[in-house]
Amino acid sequence: MTLISYIDLFHVLNLNHVRYMLVGGLAVNLYGIERATGDIDLVVDLTEENVLRFSTAMKKLGMRPRIPVTIEDFGNPELRKTWIEEKGMMVFSLFHPQQHHLQLDVFVTSPFDFDAVYKERELMGHGEKEISVVPIKTLIAMKQQADRPQDRADVYHLEKIRTN
Repeated sequence: MTLISYIDLFHVLNLNHVRYMLVGGLAVNLYGIERATGDIDLVVDLTEENVLRFSTAMKKLGMRPRIPVTIEDFGNPELRKTWIEEKGMMVFSLFHPQQHHLQLDVFVTSPFDFDAVYKERELMGHGEKEISVVPIKTLIAMKQQADRPQDRADVYHLEKIRTN
């Protein structure tokens, strides 16, 4: 079995031309703040074509949904709407069956205007190893809205970086 790293995941997303942005704890790490995180949080462009590319990339990596649905179901806007309304779902979680520590949480609805924010995204790394990261101001706004203790700590540190 070949172990999949976070970098492999982003590499495959990039090779499949998936429009995505990293948010959450790993994005905080990439902005230079050390703190533990147990998953990868993504916002993807929810257009039909992009979700198909995303699903293809996840299948190549062997990622599977945590709930009893197929990865293709994520591409169905009506199903996503049902998940939100009936289950209160905020993210669609994927995992790797041989690497349970590798968890990916994908927002089922975009928390912001994807196209506008995507134009301002930060590309961290280089070449096919680049990671598309939400701009720091948007990350701060997301953290302020979530308003959990860890999010408040993240906002404090991100604001210090942004003002320097």
